[in-house]
Amino acid sequence: MYVYLPARDHSRFVYRIMSLDRLFQMFSESANYLVRPRLWQDPFENFIGGLKGQLPSGELVEFAQRYDFFGQCWTLLGGTDAMWRIYSSDQRSIRVTVRVNELYESLSATAKHAAFIGRVKYVHEADLLKWTARVVRSTRRPSLELLAKTFLIKRMAFSHENEVRLLYCSSSDDRDRLHRHPFDCHRIIKELMIDPRLTQDEFFQLRDLVRVRTLFKGPIRQSKLYAPPADFVLRLGKAYAALPRTTKRVFYDGDLRKSLQRADVTPQLVLPGK
Repeated sequence: MYVYLPARDHSRFVYRIMSLDRLFQMFSESANYLVRPRLWQDPFENFIGGLKGQLPSGELVEFAQRYDFFGQCWTLLGGTDAMWRIYSSDQRSIRVTVRVNELYESLSATAKHAAFIGRVKYVHEADLLKWTARVVRSTRRPSLELLAKTFLIKRMAFSHENEVRLLYCSSSDDRDRLHRHPFDCHRIIKELMIDPRLTQDEFFQLRDLVRVRTLFKGPIRQSKLYAPPADFVLRLGKAYAALPRTTKRVFYDGDLRKSLQRADVTPQLVLPGK
C-alpha cells in the first residue's frame, strides 16, 4: 500500500547510500533487509509505541502490533553534501538508485503480511502528539495503515533527508531483528553512484572492484557534486578593453602559490586597485 505517495510519484527515483559490505551482500544474496524501527537512532521513532489509547468506555488499551514492524529508509534527494558525509564517512559507500514502485513490489510480491511504502512527513516536535491524536481520531476504520503512518512522521530537524520508507508488518510470532525479502538487484537497481570526494584514480579502482564483485552491468558513476563547472566565457564590456595585460599567470600547486610566464598563455587582465 502506498501512503502519502500519489500515483504520479510511484515511478520516481529514490536513493540509499550503503556500505560496500552491505552492497556486496545484497548482490550475492539477491536479497534486501529491513530492520526493526526500535534499532533506528532517533529516539522519537515509533513514539506511538509507548502511548496508550482510551476507549469511550474509559478502558486503556495499546496497539498489539506496534512492535511487529520492519522498515528501511530511502530518500528522494539524489545526493547532498550532508547525505554523503553522514552515510559515507569512509568515502567508500555507494548510492543505489531504484524506482519507488519497483522497490515496493520487490517486497509486496512475496509478503505474507502487510507491506507499505510511504513518504515521511516532517512536523515540529511540539506538534508530534497533536498530529498523532488528529490521525487516530480521523480514522473511521482503524487498520494497520494507521500504525504504518506513525512510522512516517519525523521531527522537522530531519526534513533535509526527504525520506521514503519501505515498511513491513510481520506476525507477532516473528522475533527476528531483520526481515529478508527477495531482491533482483540487476533488474531493480538503475545506477550505482560513488562518493564525490574520491580522486579520479580512487574512483576507477573502486568502480572496478564494485563491477567485479557485483557483476552489475548498469552505469557506475562518480557523483559530480564537487566537480568544477564547465569552462564558460564572460562577455566583457568596452571598459575592460583598455586595461593593461600580462602573460604572467598565477596558479596553485596544492597550497603552494606559483606563477608562470609564457607567450602562449591566455592574456591576463590586470585590474586597478581603485
